[in-house]
Amino acid sequence: MTKISLLKCTDYNNACSAVKEAVNLLGGISSFVKPDEKILIKPNLLSPKTPDKAVTTHPEVVRAVIQMVKSAGAIPIVGDSPGGVRSDMKNLWEVTGMHQVCKEEKAEIVSFEAAGSREIDINDMNVEKVLFSNIILDCDGIINLPKLKTHSLMAFSAGIKNFYGCIPGMRKIEYHKLASKNEDFGHLLANIYLFLKNKIRFTLIDGILGMEGNGPSGGSVRKIDMIAASSDTMMLDAFVLDILGGNVSKNHVLKKLNALPDDLNKLSIIGNLPADFDLSNFVFPQTMKLDLFPKSFIKTLGKFLWVKPKINVSKCTACMFCAKSCPALAIERKKGEKKPVVIYKKCISCFCCHELCPYKAVDFKKSLLAKLFM
Repeated sequence: MTKISLLKCTDYNNACSAVKEAVNLLGGISSFVKPDEKILIKPNLLSPKTPDKAVTTHPEVVRAVIQMVKSAGAIPIVGDSPGGVRSDMKNLWEVTGMHQVCKEEKAEIVSFEAAGSREIDINDMNVEKVLFSNIILDCDGIINLPKLKTHSLMAFSAGIKNFYGCIPGMRKIEYHKLASKNEDFGHLLANIYLFLKNKIRFTLIDGILGMEGNGPSGGSVRKIDMIAASSDTMMLDAFVLDILGGNVSKNHVLKKLNALPDDLNKLSIIGNLPADFDLSNFVFPQTMKLDLFPKSFIKTLGKFLWVKPKINVSKCTACMFCAKSCPALAIERKKGEKKPVVIYKKCISCFCCHELCPYKAVDFKKSLLAKLFM
């Protein structure tokens, strides 16, 4: 029976002890890590945001895992590849608190881009070969530390979605174009997870502060007070999505992996119970409502039922990070104009611009039919 440890933790000052207790409830760090192994600790470092913004994994969660890995006699390495075009990794590490915690705990922090990479065929129908950082391919094991957030394209971002950061640099943007539909991108995420599955020791979700609304960076911070962990990343994601009020059977990643709502009845929950958390009225992205429509409805009226990104000129600073991060090259600044615009005939609705805008300056534009139903 799959075990999930679920603990209530209301403050990051207590995160270290809560994280260690969550792992102990699963059998202790020695059940997952052996002496002299090189263990990659994989947080979510989407963008250079301070921990209070709930965009990235909190450094105190990372600290706890570094300490546990070292106590097992293994070698911890901390790393991730952020979204979009990032040339200053040191700034990312500084702002997110990763540099300080790794310095204090004497753990190496690495750039996936700088370590080199190799292409692997993971049997995906849209992406012929996927580029993985050598750090991922050469480590002995992975401890996955995602942030609990919503996601405007995939509705939900936790354990499995966090592995998309194993792809270095701009390739992440390229694969968004190759797998532009929600279902196709969900299948890509599932295939990445299946490729890495044997390396994953456990996943622990940082949900003390989470994000609801139009995440994974433009939503609202929500205090959830949750640490959740399991050696089964797929069922951990399904469990958390379910208790937040999401529909497991509608999630494209979980459907591809054959995770069924009935499987939730077979879980062993250790620690706290879902009823111990205030999860009422959790807000999912506006775009998630499109998943409620039957495929036949979408096929018939799809061209009239759409959501596209729209630049909010009052917030936009014209940094053009959205244009640099757009896989379809659908964002331009026209001659004589100060702010960029979305070229809708090119737009593939991947919402990379919304996800990566540093200033929350990308909103959603809906068709008339979408306005009526959403």
